[in-house]
Amino acid sequence: MKYLSLLLFILLPTSLLAQSGDKDGTFNAPNIDQLTIRIDAGMTINITGSDTEQITYTYEFDGNEQAYNHLFENFDPKFSNNGGSGHLNIEFPAHKKKNVNYRIKKNILTLNIPSQIELELVSRYSKIDVSNITRTTRIENRSGSVKLNNIGQSVTVSNEYGNIDVNSINGDVDIASRSSRVDAKNITGNLKVRSNYSKMNLSKITGILNIENKSGTVNAFDLDSDFRANGDYTNYELTNVRGDIQISNKNGTISIDNAESVLISGDYSNVKASNLKGDKVMIESRSAKLELSNVLGSVIVNGGYLNIELENISNDVSITNRSGKITAKDIDGSFIINGDYNKIKLDDFKGSEIQMENRSGDIEINALNDLNLINIESSYTPIKLNLSSPFSGNVSFHVTYGRLSHPYKLNDATLVDERNSTKIEGTVGNGNGRMYIESRNGNVTINQ
Repeated sequence: MKYLSLLLFILLPTSLLAQSGDKDGTFNAPNIDQLTIRIDAGMTINITGSDTEQITYTYEFDGNEQAYNHLFENFDPKFSNNGGSGHLNIEFPAHKKKNVNYRIKKNILTLNIPSQIELELVSRYSKIDVSNITRTTRIENRSGSVKLNNIGQSVTVSNEYGNIDVNSINGDVDIASRSSRVDAKNITGNLKVRSNYSKMNLSKITGILNIENKSGTVNAFDLDSDFRANGDYTNYELTNVRGDIQISNKNGTISIDNAESVLISGDYSNVKASNLKGDKVMIESRSAKLELSNVLGSVIVNGGYLNIELENISNDVSITNRSGKITAKDIDGSFIINGDYNKIKLDDFKGSEIQMENRSGDIEINALNDLNLINIESSYTPIKLNLSSPFSGNVSFHVTYGRLSHPYKLNDATLVDERNSTKIEGTVGNGNGRMYIESRNGNVTINQ
């Protein structure tokens, strides 16, 4: 058995034998104001700032002989200081062979540098972790990961096809990536993220957020300012936004809870929003489902084929929708609908003005308060109006190919009753209200 083990050891290629080692060193860096680090090979890079005037490094390696000879043997950092501008370069020679077989268990560079500098790091295929830098920090990487923590000024990160994690940044943050996971929190400043096909988690941002994500997800909460986003096929979940929200999206889902004003342009994006405290909510869409509740400001919806649910709206509502189902409850302001093929139900209406123009679809209105204006024009649809408070003012009904039922004894009434058409005008009570209902091919029923 001993001879067999020895034979197997002899037959193993030398390039597969593991080799390891450590290197460390120190560079004096007095009075440097800037530090640029360039590393042209992928590795784990850990950088920590401290109260020092030196740059110390430790390089740990464990891999097969081929990797050891190329990386560890050629690891030779070069440092220069030119008038306060420091440069640390780590370069490796080009591969002499086209086919290389690197097997690496450990490839870690640990740097301790002065904290009160402007830092720039350029690498590729690296796992980067930087902390405790008091001034601006710029990271450029590719197909790796970047983690930043406790940075005293602005941060810029470019890292395609790799995850990014920034935390505790006292300044603006600018992130450019692609096909990544982006985590950003505790940012005292503005945050700009351009990262298509990515998943984003953003929280506790004091400044304005600008997001570009062509396709992916955005989860943001505890924001102290405005949120602006542009994407084609992105899902959004936004919570506790103490600012306005502006989103342009082609297709996806948008969920909002607790924000100020909201402006959404989304062709096929479903929207669910509640607890909105700003002046207005404006939504433009082509075909989707909209759910809005607990809104203090006005609501304006412009759509093509929308199903709309509204509840507890404290201000005016204006809807333009070609075809769909519209249900609304507890509306305090005026209610205006302009559409073609909508089924409309308005419950517990507390406002004073209703205006509807609809070509086809049931209309049912249950009003709680006195109405000053009722203007309904519809075709091929029944109209049912239930009033809890007596109406007082001018009345005009024009019904063609349908039946008219109302409870009023009109003063100064005029009646034109022709074949298949009834037109009645007059007044009821002493008020200044106006009720105008015109229907074609549908019954009109008014209960009071």
